[in-house]
Amino acid sequence: MLTAPVRPDVDPPVLVVIGGLPGSGKTTLLKRLLAEGAPEVTGLDSEFVAERFRQAAAGVPYRFLRPWVHVVHRWQVVRRVRGEGRVVVLTDPWTSARWRAVVLRAAASAGRRVRVVQLDVTPELAVQGQSLRGRGLSDRAMRRHVARARRLSARPGAGAVVIDREHAGRLTLTEVLGR
Repeated sequence: MLTAPVRPDVDPPVLVVIGGLPGSGKTTLLKRLLAEGAPEVTGLDSEFVAERFRQAAAGVPYRFLRPWVHVVHRWQVVRRVRGEGRVVVLTDPWTSARWRAVVLRAAASAGRRVRVVQLDVTPELAVQGQSLRGRGLSDRAMRRHVARARRLSARPGAGAVVIDREHAGRLTLTEVLGR
């Protein structure tokens, strides 16, 4: 979790979800948006939690840390989304219907409007992105994500913005917030 400095011209409260296949560029986009220095913008990404776990448990293989990373990350997501922060930006594959329901319920309980930015990349490009990070999902897990993402892309939902990686490289927080 990273928090950017404060700027008074952001309308609270909002949850921005950056969705897409693992390796699609969600974390890269989030880090770039946070670097804009907008106020009270909290970024939530499982990679931030994983990095803290890797530092605290040096030498422990990630496969042992992964379940704990996801539990802590999801707990942080629900806590922050239900909290008082003005802008929460979450990266998530956004392919799990149950998890989407939990996050959207938490946002509704906090009176947050929700903006979804879906990164549309091919599975091959996403696998390359994973490889660049030194990580990779099993073929089975990736196939599940791809199948669920295809079902979701057939009906992205109200307010969802679907963009490719090139557009994501130019996207600003102001655009993400719908201004």
